[in-house]
Amino acid sequence: IASKESNTGYGVSPQAVISQIVQDIENLSRSPTEDTVLAIGVGAAGQVDSTTGVIRASSNLGWKNVALKKELEQSLSMPVLVINDVQAAAWGEWKHGAGQGASDMACLFVGTGIGGGIISRDSLLSGSSGSAGEFGHTVIDRNGPLCRCGRRGCLEAFAGGWAIASRARKAVTKDPEIGANLLSLANGLCENITAATVSQAAQKGDPLAHLIVIETGEALSLGVASLVNTFNPKIVVLGGGVIEGLPELIDIVKEQVSRHALPSAVEGLSIQKATLK
Repeated sequence: IASKESNTGYGVSPQAVISQIVQDIENLSRSPTEDTVLAIGVGAAGQVDSTTGVIRASSNLGWKNVALKKELEQSLSMPVLVINDVQAAAWGEWKHGAGQGASDMACLFVGTGIGGGIISRDSLLSGSSGSAGEFGHTVIDRNGPLCRCGRRGCLEAFAGGWAIASRARKAVTKDPEIGANLLSLANGLCENITAATVSQAAQKGDPLAHLIVIETGEALSLGVASLVNTFNPKIVVLGGGVIEGLPELIDIVKEQVSRHALPSAVEGLSIQKATLK
């Protein structure tokens, strides 16, 4: 969903998104080829109160205290469930994807931001207010770069898609000659460089892009090691747009996690790519 209406900083306005969802559901409901729509499930980025369906805060959407469940139920007159998007993805991977058969699984999705979900003893952990799994805001360097959440050194500020793009732009600005390949792929405009641009350049063997990928993998490895030490999962599932674009990150994490995590925590650990995309 894209809109020019946003004044929220990073994403689109809640009103634009809600209107688009309502329109899409109404279109589905009118389609003679579709079954009757009885209820709606929404996976939303950010800290979501799963009881009330309020998105308390989403640094990458730029939303605060958006009553998504209430707004959708009022507009559509049907039950709506709203939970964190990666909690939803974790449930899906556990039931139907890479985590099938595992009683203890951790899921880490790396896209624009980074989020996670935990299955422990065959149950999804939601936490006291529904915010469990915000691994992107695990601090891995207290003196690290500023994160969109307002704190420093979060995993997301090193390995999220926006952070990869930011690091690439700074490197290109500092040395345009080294960044020539990235600039070329971005049509000569530094502000057009994204994580996807870095992925394209890395696939072509560009040294700067390769260095950025290695740095990203090292940061992810620290984050996964903390996750493994804390929850001791049998399987860690990695997914999201950045993982899809840079699948080599999985090999870097596999190689490095054992260096950072406790031996007992990594014993028998399997690290897999998400299968549901």
